[in-house]
Amino acid sequence: MSQEANIVSTCPLCTETLRFTFNTDEIPFFGEIMLVSAQCTCGFRYADTISLNEREAARYELRFGSDDFTTRVIRSTSGTMHIPELGVKVEPGSGSEAFISNVEGVLRRVEEVVHMATKWSSDDPDKFELGNRLLETIDAVKRGEQEMTLILDDPFGNSAIVSPRAHRRALTQHEAEELKTGMITIDVSE
Repeated sequence: MSQEANIVSTCPLCTETLRFTFNTDEIPFFGEIMLVSAQCTCGFRYADTISLNEREAARYELRFGSDDFTTRVIRSTSGTMHIPELGVKVEPGSGSEAFISNVEGVLRRVEEVVHMATKWSSDDPDKFELGNRLLETIDAVKRGEQEMTLILDDPFGNSAIVSPRAHRRALTQHEAEELKTGMITIDVSE
């Protein structure tokens, strides 16, 4: 049964009043979850999906090609994504948002950022060349000529790659402590 609550706070960007909405629900795979969202008139947005079940810190790893593009990827605001072949590491920060997508959507997000950074680096030949090489590598994966690795680490276990081909392992306490956690963390043990 879904429940809703609201908390009034201050926007971290413009300091205007900001209303956070919390909804709880039960969904397959995750169990009981809390959906948290807020949006300010200045453009600040926040969204997260938090598992209310106790989960262990986890790493998911998937070697993927174009045949895996429909594989579901769930990234909470505490999830860190890596694509080692591209030298890409996406860590959570204060503006981090949760999302549910697929491998193709993740690759498209990375491609957009690399494309923008490459355009901005047009006056630096080394960076411009590196950006173009990364874009060529992404195109090769999209054409089915190459594979990459997607790694998803989450110190709270709220992220996942949903595929029988994805390898999951628990993170050590040290590995989990080294990860960034995003904007909101609640420690109920203290």
